[in-house]
Amino acid sequence: MEDIFKITLWLPDQQALNKVLASADAQLNCRAPKRESDGTYRVELYTSPAESKKIIDLGYRTEVDKTYGEVLAMRQKEVSKTDRFKGGKVKPTGLGERR
Repeated sequence: MEDIFKITLWLPDQQALNKVLASADAQLNCRAPKRESDGTYRVELYTSPAESKKIIDLGYRTEVDKTYGEVLAMRQKEVSKTDRFKGGKVKPTGLGERR
């Protein structure tokens, strides 16, 4: 998991995003692109180091977080391994409402 980079890209339009996604194997963040004050769109991509090189070579403004995979691995260790529903024998409780 340590070989995942997070790339923040600033793109001028949808066509630029299509070009980036066609040139490299990358996953988009699930949020909508954010419009910056200068008119560009900011998107976040998650990719391997080799694929990130392809994106950087396209020449758009980028920020690369090379430690993102390491952070994910550390956070994964924080997740509980206990089965709070005891294999389906305990019914989930709560209202199930969003707040």
